Amino acid sequence: MAVSFNLSTFCIALTLLCWWLLLPLLSPSVDEFQEFLSRHSFNSSRKWILATLANEAYIPLVNLFVARLSTLQIQNLIVFCIDPYIYDYCMSHHIPAWRVTDLPNFLPFWQNILQHINHRRAFSAGNIEFVSLTQLKYLVFYSVISYNFDILFSDPDILWIQNPIPYIQQEEHGRPADILIQTDRMYPHQSLFSSMNTGFLYIRSHCGTQLLLRIMMQQMYKQYPIVSQQRSFNRVLCRTGPFWYSKRVATNTCLTFLEPDHTFLSCIGVNTKGLRDFRYLSAQIVTQVFDPEMFPHGAHTLLGNMRWIDISLPKDNIVFHSDAMIIHYNWIRGVVNKTEKISQALAYSGLHFPME
Repeated sequence: MAVSFNLSTFCIALTLLCWWLLLPLLSPSVDEFQEFLSRHSFNSSRKWILATLANEAYIPLVNLFVARLSTLQIQNLIVFCIDPYIYDYCMSHHIPAWRVTDLPNFLPFWQNILQHINHRRAFSAGNIEFVSLTQLKYLVFYSVISYNFDILFSDPDILWIQNPIPYIQQEEHGRPADILIQTDRMYPHQSLFSSMNTGFLYIRSHCGTQLLLRIMMQQMYKQYPIVSQQRSFNRVLCRTGPFWYSKRVATNTCLTFLEPDHTFLSCIGVNTKGLRDFRYLSAQIVTQVFDPEMFPHGAHTLLGNMRWIDISLPKDNIVFHSDAMIIHYNWIRGVVNKTEKISQALAYSGLHFPME
């Protein structure tokens, strides 16, 4: 009995030891993620990356996106992969990619969200799969900026007509904003803040924006799966709530003041020991909305502004406004339709891209 017990104990101990030794090989470490970001970041005064998020169903759009970026001589796109199928595809096509399940902040809650996502489907706005997919943007945003990298995020159904990066860097240096974001407003008389679109945005990494995303994720936890990531984003940014308030200082600029948490205070170097009340402190976030004439979305086009692009027009009449940087095909449903429309736009507007 004693021999049997000792042998059994030894086997269990050996199994645990092997698991402990293999664990670093099975999942990337924090240092690996930081090194990955550094390897694919842009060289400028600030460290920043260009990223998108997709599952297997979005591979055709990712292909078009990567090809278009290539013609603009942009090679640093990182695809954050929701499932292993698109990850394997990116690896086989030499596209920088990282699994969302390997992100440092991947907690059990995110695993619950992944269970609602069918990797082979592209989702329509409003259903639980779409809500779940969009919530993963928070995980990507926060994971990147928590390692002191800024992020320029672009949905794969956005056509880059021109390279917007120099414009964004010019805006960032000229009038520093913590967040630059596209608007989804439907009519010119509406506020630019009426519906901000997280499909195209730039976030500067610092203690304040990290706090902002923690607050947004807390609100998202409470409302999931009722409210999409974009709606919960809009409920905090440039709005007023339990731990924040905002004021608009220009037609395209607002200030949001956030009640700090202990992580924020530690981040800025405030010693909270013996500090009874730190609510008088606040983090200030400056948000600027991109000019909708330069960064239009689909509804902007459909409501009569034919200067951008209208695929229903004869092919010879497909034109882009000279100031347009991007156009977001978020008003077209389905990956097949989006891919077809973007391909047509590229083919008939004089924007060329390499074909495999």
